[in-house]
Amino acid sequence: MGLRQVKRTVKQQAECVATSFGQIREFFTAHRCTYLERVLFTVADADGNTAVVSVAWVGLSSRSHAAEFDSLIGIHGNGDITPLGGQLLELGEIDFTGLRYGSDRDGTAVTVAEAENVLGGRFDHDSLDAIAEIAAFLPRV
Repeated sequence: MGLRQVKRTVKQQAECVATSFGQIREFFTAHRCTYLERVLFTVADADGNTAVVSVAWVGLSSRSHAAEFDSLIGIHGNGDITPLGGQLLELGEIDFTGLRYGSDRDGTAVTVAEAENVLGGRFDHDSLDAIAEIAAFLPRV
């Protein structure tokens, strides 16, 4: 019928700007975000080590904007999309450092994942990095 969801696009753009910081927020103020979905979950191994994983699925208006966003968010210290709060999982405040990070880009979609130890978890850096890299390939919820 030639119609499009203007309100959803505006809402999503506002959410992308509001839930980001640093150069990532600047990027979102200049480039349209078509969707943002975030999830937070925990994983554990047989030894009782526990990690929390944050995943964000971001839609951009073009492949070139997605590639630019993926490159920008891959540089540590440029800013980020604020992960959902640990209170949702009764974990309290979680400090995501961005050091254990994974991303995937497919067309206009970019998935960003981060992992950190929680509840006394003792995963080493490489294990947390691998968890984040795998989480970046999770399908959008």
